[in-house]
Amino acid sequence: MVSEYLDEFLLVSVAHFLALLSPGPDFILLVRSSLRFPFRVASGVCLGIALANAFYIALCLFSIQLLSQLTELYEMIRYIGAAYLIYLGVMLLRSTSAGYVIESDSSAVVQVSYFSRELRSGFLASLLNPKISLFYLSLFTLVIDSETPVGVRSAYGGWMFLIVLLWDLMLARFIGTAVMRSLFSTGLSWVEKVCGAVLTAAGVSLALER
Repeated sequence: MVSEYLDEFLLVSVAHFLALLSPGPDFILLVRSSLRFPFRVASGVCLGIALANAFYIALCLFSIQLLSQLTELYEMIRYIGAAYLIYLGVMLLRSTSAGYVIESDSSAVVQVSYFSRELRSGFLASLLNPKISLFYLSLFTLVIDSETPVGVRSAYGGWMFLIVLLWDLMLARFIGTAVMRSLFSTGLSWVEKVCGAVLTAAGVSLALER
């Protein structure tokens, strides 16, 4: 049973991992959060991204035929996602601190966010990215055989969710190291502005996409 679907599983795993290597808006948020906040908070973005991926995986598992026919749903997600990306980009360009808690010690003032806030940002950024839904739709229709049992497909989905979560947690841990923070410490505000510009441009590009 296992060997029967091993080749398919390897193909799915490689295709999925290669997609992970392609940075998107969620990666921009992960970088910003990892540089700005402690790992216990930045990990919220990672979980949010993974949960949004899990949503689309589940949708493809159980409603793949319906999803492939709902072109209007794609358009709705595209415009809402574009608006959300532009909103996030403008917020970063303005470098506002509204909604954050400022913790101070004897040596410095540290800006800290909440785990739930970062989780929400990561979840919405990925959920409102229609390219993620198209990727999983393509994966489940073109790569995974239609005769593959639902149980096996579910195992694929569980694996992909786990890989997304672990990969992003690893990136967050690496980007949040003392070396990386020291490297960007003098220009963190500029990093945020660059991230904001990228997110804004991504939102505009998504809205104008034909």
